[in-house]
Amino acid sequence: MYAVEIHLPRGELSRQMSEMRIWLDRNRFESSTFSCRNADYKVLVSVEFRAAPQAAAFAERFAGRTESRSIADLEEQTAGQILETGLSRYAVGS
Repeated sequence: MYAVEIHLPRGELSRQMSEMRIWLDRNRFESSTFSCRNADYKVLVSVEFRAAPQAAAFAERFAGRTESRSIADLEEQTAGQILETGLSRYAVGS
């Protein structure tokens, strides 16, 4: 699965979702998962695709970032994640 993350201003969510739906239908792309959640003063929209080219095209059109992990993996990674400034999770315990 290939996830795309898009950060939107809260006031743009409804309009952008309409544009996304129209674009997906026009290009005959089918997303497998969709979620959104509040992130600071923005909304984080995550859309998952089965095909990398579809995820890449969607990310390019909507100024998103692609990840080759599932949305569940991305949410698990960010939930409760607290790292000290300047520390790498790989350097801890070295």
